[in-house]
Parts: sequence; C-alpha cells; structure tokens
Amino acid sequence: MDNSLKPHIPDSIDSQKLQYMQLTANMKATADRLGIGFIGGFVSADGEKFVMTNMDEEDSQALLPDQLK
Repeated sequence: MDNSLKPHIPDSIDSQKLQYMQLTANMKATADRLGIGFIGGFVSADGEKFVMTNMDEEDSQALLPDQLK
C-alpha cells in the first residue's frame, strides 16, 4: 500500500497532558455526581487548550478565564 495514503497517527500522547486530561475528567465526573456546575481545563506546554464543563455554553463562556477562551 502507498504510505502517502495512510493517515499520520502519533506514536503516543504526552503522558503529562493525558494525566491532566484524566484529572479534569475526574473532577467533572465528581461535579456531575454531586449535581453542581463545573468548568475546568488547562493549557498544555505546546499551547493546546483543553476545557471540560457540564454547564451550558453561555454560562461557561461567562465564567471561563480569557486565556482559555
């Protein structure tokens, strides 16, 4: 098969970024279980933003820090 037709799939995800994503997901799951609003996230070393929320778009955007928008 022609290798130029295969999609590029990275060998691995940065383990620290994955840990931060798992922590954020666990915090959201806890908020969901307790029935409270949650918005959380981080900016990785390469500048990629990761945000999770259980709130509607309008409320979450109002509470989200400018650096995560």
